[in-house]
Amino acid sequence: MIILHHYPMSPFSEKIRLMFGYCGLPWQSVISPESPPRPIVEPLAGGYRRIPVAQVGADVFCDTRLISLELAQMTGRAELDRHSADVLSQQLAARCESEIFMAALSSIPPRRMLGQLFRELSFTQALRFLADRVSIARHMQSRPVSSKKAGPLLQDHLHKLEGILSSGEPYLAGAKPGYLDFAAYHPLWFRQRMGEPLIPADLSLTNAWYQRLTAFGHGQVQNGTKGDAHAAARESEPRPVPAGAADGDGVGRHVLVKPEDYALDGTAGTLVGADDERWIVARETSELGLVHVHFPRQGFCLG
Repeated sequence: MIILHHYPMSPFSEKIRLMFGYCGLPWQSVISPESPPRPIVEPLAGGYRRIPVAQVGADVFCDTRLISLELAQMTGRAELDRHSADVLSQQLAARCESEIFMAALSSIPPRRMLGQLFRELSFTQALRFLADRVSIARHMQSRPVSSKKAGPLLQDHLHKLEGILSSGEPYLAGAKPGYLDFAAYHPLWFRQRMGEPLIPADLSLTNAWYQRLTAFGHGQVQNGTKGDAHAAARESEPRPVPAGAADGDGVGRHVLVKPEDYALDGTAGTLVGADDERWIVARETSELGLVHVHFPRQGFCLG
């Protein structure tokens, strides 16, 4: 069974939770703190600090682009693989996960966001979360969208979604939802979670699209614990590295894999797999034994 390490307020986690609902997939939910330290995830993924992280036995998958590819392969739903879409849809999905997501954050008034944080978290958790996110913003490789520009940018984006849906298809990807739909959904979900008005009423097609996605829910979820996750890794061997990846460029050397844009902490280990899609890093741990950590090449760098 696939395990998802996440926390309820995480927008990128919601993207994957909704994919579970769409697939009707059984999965195990293991809750992590909103900010480090994360004592359940860290022994598995090393220094990588983003959420969500998915796990199948002793294989650990970082970043929702790679997690969605794993889901596509596990369930036979090729539409969850972003590469199955046309180039323009891939570009729009990437924009939703970067510029539009940052605009969604920046468009929320600070007082409203603070109020929601203190309602959902304890006082100590909320302060730790804020300090952590301020530190991340300080070290971002690109400037986030300003609050002044965020609102108009987001409204323009919503009208573009309305235009795509005017084709008569129920989803952005066509007759059934694809990777683009889930990528476009989660920034809007986060604004709603923070108590912001969601989608203007006159954008009826976009509102109906959002409700159709919401109706998928989160699938067949089972609550899990640190013991469950660590036992799954300890009692398993990583799956075999595909032959082509096992002979990839750089295999055998000690590496550090980290994001290129923000939350720049990396995972160190031995590179055991490399292909056009991903890097696979082996970590020998005293607590869990051998673990393979998978990263997408897009958005990450190798050092």
